[in-house]
Amino acid sequence: MEPARHDSPKLRRLRVFNVVVTALVYCAQNAGRLFVVAFLPCLLEAASRLALEWLIYRDPSDMPALLVSHDFNPPTWLSAFATAPWIAMAWSFLLRDMNDQDTYRGLITARILRRARLRFELNRAILLAAAIFAADSLFAGLIKRVDREILFAVAQSYEFQLSNSVLAAWGWLSQLVQTFLVATVSAWLGVMAGRLLIQGGSGIVGAWRLMRGNRLRLGVIFFLLNIALMGLDHVLDPAKAWIVRSLTNPLSWTLTEATLRHVVDFPFGMLWIVTSAVTIGIVLDALEGARAQSGKTATPLPA
Repeated sequence: MEPARHDSPKLRRLRVFNVVVTALVYCAQNAGRLFVVAFLPCLLEAASRLALEWLIYRDPSDMPALLVSHDFNPPTWLSAFATAPWIAMAWSFLLRDMNDQDTYRGLITARILRRARLRFELNRAILLAAAIFAADSLFAGLIKRVDREILFAVAQSYEFQLSNSVLAAWGWLSQLVQTFLVATVSAWLGVMAGRLLIQGGSGIVGAWRLMRGNRLRLGVIFFLLNIALMGLDHVLDPAKAWIVRSLTNPLSWTLTEATLRHVVDFPFGMLWIVTSAVTIGIVLDALEGARAQSGKTATPLPA
C-alpha cells in the first residue's frame, strides 16, 4: 500500500473496505491451509469453553458464585483467561504462515499425529499475547456490565415504566455502541498482540505509534467484520439449533448436549479467530510496508 499524496511520507492510511474485502478473500482462497494451521489451538479453545460450562452447570456445580458472570460466554470471567492462550497460539501460527516465517514451527512430530500436521507451542510471546487477549475479553465483559447498569439506572429513574419501544430502541443503540467500542479496542490490542507474536518481545514497542492516523479506521474495520460475522451467526443459528435438537433435546443442561452444541458451533468459532488474525496480518503488512511474498502474504492494499 502506497501512502496517499496528501499524507506524510511515513503515514500509511488504511482503506477500510479494501482491508475487509482483502481479509475475506484471503481467508476464502487459503481456507484449507488456514484450517490445518489453526485447527488444534481452536479445538483447545472450544474444549476450554466446554470444560467451563461443565464446571458451571453440572449438578452440583463446582464453580464458586464469585466467579460466575453472565457478561461472558460461558458465564464466568474465567472464560477470558481459559481461552486466551489458545487464541494467541492460533494467531501465532497464522501470522507466521502469512509472513512465511517458521512455517513448520510448532508441528507435532509424533508419528501417530504427523500426518494430521497438528501444531502446538507455548512460549513467552504467546503467553504475553494471551494476556493481551484476556484483557480484551475482560473489557468486552465490562462494557456489557456498564450498559446493563446504565439501563437499570435509567429505568429506575422512570419507576420502571419504560415502554417496549423505548427498551427496543435502547437495546438496538446500545448493541451498536457496544460492538463498536469492543471492536475498536480489539483492533488496537490485536495490532499489539500481532506485532508481539511476529517480532517477539520488542514487537509491542511502538505498536501504538504504528497505528497513528489509523486508529479510528481500525475500529471501523473490526466493527464491519464483527457485524458481518454476527450476521452470519444469526442466519445460521436456526440450522445449528435444529441439528442439536434433532440429536438431543434434554430438559436441562447435559454434557452430551453441550458437546454436540460446541461441535456444531466449532467451524464458526474457528472462522472468527482465523478472520481476525488474518485481518491483523493484512493491517500490519500495510502499516509496516512488509514485502508481499508470493502465495503467502496478503495482497498489498492499493493506494
